[in-house]
Amino acid sequence: MSEENPLCPKCGTSAFVVLVNNTQKLGSAVGGAAGGVAGYAGATSGAATGAAIGSVVPVIGIGIGALAGGLAGAMAGFFAGSKVGNEIGEHVDRHVIGQYRCNRCGTQFEI
Repeated sequence: MSEENPLCPKCGTSAFVVLVNNTQKLGSAVGGAAGGVAGYAGATSGAATGAAIGSVVPVIGIGIGALAGGLAGAMAGFFAGSKVGNEIGEHVDRHVIGQYRCNRCGTQFEI
């Protein structure tokens, strides 16, 4: 989503104008947390598969396989949730809130 930034009302440049992305950051954090929890909960089958594969090495292999399966599910969910939350947050910041800052002159403005 690389849309052109607006002109700064004070110095008239768009080269230094950036989107104030508070909602984008919040969306990434919330999406990542929700995705991580959902990924960990959904990784039960992955953990069982990991334990079955790890059962080649009794006791230690089962535990390590189950842990690796659960951790992999949680991480995959975290990254997927973060990406979705990031994109939704950017859309809200850009199209609903519309708050920008010029890093050249320090002016903060809304469009």
